[in-house]
Amino acid sequence: MGSDYEDTLRSFADGKRLGRLAKAVRDLGDGVCDACGSALPRTLFGLKDTVSGRCYFVGQNCLSLLLETELVARARYRQSAEVAYRREMEMRRNGAGVSSDGPSPGTGGPGDLPQRRSDLRNLRRTILIVETETHYEALVRLEDRGRRVSGRAQEPRWGQGWARHDGGVVLLERVPRAKRNAVVICVLKAYRKARAAWRNGEARNGNKPDNKMHEEIVALLGRSKS
Repeated sequence: MGSDYEDTLRSFADGKRLGRLAKAVRDLGDGVCDACGSALPRTLFGLKDTVSGRCYFVGQNCLSLLLETELVARARYRQSAEVAYRREMEMRRNGAGVSSDGPSPGTGGPGDLPQRRSDLRNLRRTILIVETETHYEALVRLEDRGRRVSGRAQEPRWGQGWARHDGGVVLLERVPRAKRNAVVICVLKAYRKARAAWRNGEARNGNKPDNKMHEEIVALLGRSKS
């Protein structure tokens, strides 16, 4: 059974024949991943749909999983992602939708894209990741000078999988999940909660004592006990 994040990527790729564009679009202050709706990536990678001719732009984590699940072809187009990005953004500003199948989950309609970017581009983002024996927990905090919101999410470290034992016996048992995928899913869920809280007008005064975060950081991205 796939996670919500994996289902979101499959929904994004459904009905498309995607191939990678050359290079990448870097140092973006207002970029949004077309696959998952996250505004966290500062580098976006271009994908071209041979069915519609439209281009899409996704973050590194989404691209990795799309390639891993073979939803994007390994071959690349010669077309530059930077040039395609400027053209695609101009089309969207002029009213062309992101996808003929409708916006990705977590995103608004096509006309909402510039507003979503302006809402989030100047916010300070803090991401904390905790690893326990049973799960990963992520806290994402969005703030500016007068306002702070946060979102939390958890993902289990273990899942169910088939394992072969001596004698050829295959049993369903607890197996560790791929850490990178689990942490990415966890962070994206927490980010979406924080983003929703920000857009819903929730605010907390950063000077209030009860807003101090007491988090024991057991493991950060890139570190593993396994």
